[in-house]
Amino acid sequence: MNLSLVPRPVRVRFAPSPTGTLHIGSARTALYNYLYARHQEGSFILRIEDTDAARSTSAFEQSILKDLAWLGLDWDEGPDRGGDCGPYRQSERVQAGIYSQAAGRLLDERKAYRCFCSQERLEQLKQECLDRGEMPKYDRRCAGLSPDEAQAKLAAGEPATIRFRVPETEIVVNDLIHGHTKFSSDVLGDFIIIRSDGGVAYNFAVVVDDIQMAISHVIRGEDHLTNTARQLLVFRALGQEPPVYAHHSLILGPDGGKLSKRHGATSVGEFRQAGYLPEAIINYLALLSWKPSGDQENLSRSEMVRDFEIYRVSRSPAIFDIQKLNWLNGLHIRDLDREAFHAAIGPFRNQAAAGATGAQLAVAEKAIQTSLVTLAETEARLKEFFDDYNIEAAEDFAELLEPQSLRVLELAVAELAGLSTDQGFAVTEVEPQIAAARELVARLKLKCREGQIPAKRMYRTLRIALTGRSSGPELPFLLAGLARDTVRLRLTRAHSYIAARLAEKTEPGG
Repeated sequence: MNLSLVPRPVRVRFAPSPTGTLHIGSARTALYNYLYARHQEGSFILRIEDTDAARSTSAFEQSILKDLAWLGLDWDEGPDRGGDCGPYRQSERVQAGIYSQAAGRLLDERKAYRCFCSQERLEQLKQECLDRGEMPKYDRRCAGLSPDEAQAKLAAGEPATIRFRVPETEIVVNDLIHGHTKFSSDVLGDFIIIRSDGGVAYNFAVVVDDIQMAISHVIRGEDHLTNTARQLLVFRALGQEPPVYAHHSLILGPDGGKLSKRHGATSVGEFRQAGYLPEAIINYLALLSWKPSGDQENLSRSEMVRDFEIYRVSRSPAIFDIQKLNWLNGLHIRDLDREAFHAAIGPFRNQAAAGATGAQLAVAEKAIQTSLVTLAETEARLKEFFDDYNIEAAEDFAELLEPQSLRVLELAVAELAGLSTDQGFAVTEVEPQIAAARELVARLKLKCREGQIPAKRMYRTLRIALTGRSSGPELPFLLAGLARDTVRLRLTRAHSYIAARLAEKTEPGG
């Protein structure tokens, strides 16, 4: 392994562990790395840290890759794409002997040593430290063993770890977000870099990887700050300059606690299934700690790449606000063109529009696009167009039981009867359909005004008659999206129902 690679200008990495699905907090870390790399015209590397063999699975790895791709965070090098600095899975790097070679170098230079202490002794030592009110750390019992003594124990079959020999020094983390953070090495203790089973410890593996992959900047959560102190010592021991670090804040729930299942969805996959657009997710995640140069918050990917500066990332805690995410998601839904919107709601349409013509569906989709908060609302909103309803069960229908509503329906049915077969809703283009429906509404509004019927009464009567509800899509969209026969049937049915109920009221004893 070549540990003297010269870092390229900007190379950042996202290094998830495939022990679960992609958490929304991890997605923000990936996003900040992606934005920084693209802004600096650098490289974004994906590295899989799968040394936890008991919990890591190929299924989780594929899930993470799928979610990153869905978010549009495309990487330049990785396990599925290769590159000059592979392998990009730590398990494969273990097999290649990359870490054992680096650990051997530290052993040769007396910067690390073999530890033969049993797990039972280490647990006892930990408890003794806690009983004294001290942070647990190793007491260096094996630090004085000579190479010959250590070799004799190995030959006798005694299991051993390899510990990093922590020097007495002050460690300063120069962080782009947190500034200078100081650590005293005496609180760290000599930490394990290679386990007794040959597995590599996190704080050692990431340093060796970052050196060989020529990582120039490490952008990650602030929960890694203490790890960074240990990693800086390993960089020095290997004679390498460390990357530049930036530790962003963690995402907290509305109650100030760590974002978890009790706050709702936490994985990228859950948000995808709930009908959020990837553009809205990354837009929202970017704004959780980063402040754009201007006041605009509805940002495209290219706008974020162009504007992203790490010094504008705040160290203040980021509070997850589902209402703001919903607001941004609605904006991004409305920004989609017709084809993109049709494709986006495809998984959410189900059977809501079964039997509708292409033109009718296009009108309905145009109508609901302006009011959706998430794509998951699609089926329910389309049902307002295409599902019939029970007059007896429609709670809003009671307000139509008066003469003005009856007159509105009479005017509407007469207006429909006057349309020739090539007028109105027989056309197949969406915009002409809507335009014809608007003209019909305008004519009805004029006739209602002549009959001293308020416009509000006209709109509510027709909407309730067509859908059974007083709220929903704009009236021209309803008229254009429903089949002509369906419109006529529902208006006529509503007229007959209202007339019958009013007649019952006027009968003796009614």
